Amino acid sequence: MSTDLDRLFSPKSIAVVGASNKPGKMGNLFVQRLAAGFRGRLHAVNPGEAVVAGIATHRTVEELPGPVDLLIALVPAKSLVALVEACPKGKVGFLAAVPSGFAEASDEGAALQRKLAAVAATRGIRVLGPNIVGVMNGVLGLNASMMPELPPGGVGLSCITQSGGFGMALSMYALDHELQVAKFCDLGNACDLDAHDVLDYLGNDADTRVIGLFLESIQDRGAFLHALQAAAAKKPVILTPTGVTEAGRRASTAHLGIAADAISFEGHLPEGVILADTGLNLLNYAKSLMWQRRAAGRRTAILTGTGGVGAELADLAVKRGLVVPKFSLQLQERLRRRCNLPHYASVQNPVDCTPVWWDYPKIYPQILEELACSGEVDLAIISVTDVAATLPELASALAAWATQQLLPSVVYWGARHRDHDNMRIIELAGGPCYGSTIEAVGTAAALASRDLL
Repeated sequence: MSTDLDRLFSPKSIAVVGASNKPGKMGNLFVQRLAAGFRGRLHAVNPGEAVVAGIATHRTVEELPGPVDLLIALVPAKSLVALVEACPKGKVGFLAAVPSGFAEASDEGAALQRKLAAVAATRGIRVLGPNIVGVMNGVLGLNASMMPELPPGGVGLSCITQSGGFGMALSMYALDHELQVAKFCDLGNACDLDAHDVLDYLGNDADTRVIGLFLESIQDRGAFLHALQAAAAKKPVILTPTGVTEAGRRASTAHLGIAADAISFEGHLPEGVILADTGLNLLNYAKSLMWQRRAAGRRTAILTGTGGVGAELADLAVKRGLVVPKFSLQLQERLRRRCNLPHYASVQNPVDCTPVWWDYPKIYPQILEELACSGEVDLAIISVTDVAATLPELASALAAWATQQLLPSVVYWGARHRDHDNMRIIELAGGPCYGSTIEAVGTAAALASRDLL
């Protein structure tokens, strides 16, 4: 059977079976979202309605004109096998099997799922799912999913998951942070297409700069590890394995029905793969890896306006394997002389500017430039808290710094929600910001991950 995943992610023709005019029905939502962005041939299949969302319908799959790259099935589980059986051989490339009610539901559902895979194989159809939220291609504006809103599209992050909830979280995070998403797919119960199939594709995809994996199980460990290593040799791959405990496996089996290997590496992570312990950290790391260049090493500078936060960041950094070196006397002297810091400020590392907030828009960039030219550090963690976060001038100064890419940097943004407009100034310029010290440090470690592995 064909494994040309271009037909899945960049289809020229899509058919929605179960298209509907009824507001709120999945058949209506899918068609509306596809019609808003898909530029290929869009077909609607519904024997009871002549037109759906302005599109003339077909009564059956057999009536569809020409080949269909992607068939989206929005029918009950018990009707799906019959639908696939009705597909003429070679007419459909990929089936997005959205319905639940298969292996995750019962033994009867598991048998139905096996039959679905077998029948699809006789028709030359590759199956994504069943029990999925859908597939997206942000570059093409393709939203063939339950996601209410397509994230910003473009060259950027591509994700593979088995969790519709993670897909929703990805969409919301990307919208909040203007994070570009290239491609996304939910494997669901993975009765046919598995993680290694999509990973092979994304590893060679020009629109994918960073790959995110939020996975609960793998069915072919050897193929998965081979694809993982191959992809990580080409671009950053961030992996969040879930269902790794007994309780987690129960939860995973209950919603996927997959009795397969948990994702574990027995203490050895494949070279180049970055491990994230949560889905949020996967997205946090991806943001920095997309916006900042990788750090050449682990030497970390910490810039703050409060000593206590500097101490916390330093402790967390060391615990994550980063190095917080004491600056040379020559660098300390340059920092004091150029930046006109108060005599009680500390310049050893962390650099504590003290609460001279009104001078931060000038001082912070000067310090960062000295650090970038010093040869003594590989990356910087910048702390912006309290009064400093209320200063749009400081946000603009850090935005200008971020665009220069002189030193890989992340920002700990410890502020009120009302000050997030200032944070947004920095992020729109490519300066990744994080709402906790532990997130900022973990992301800094991800930027230095090649040296840490």
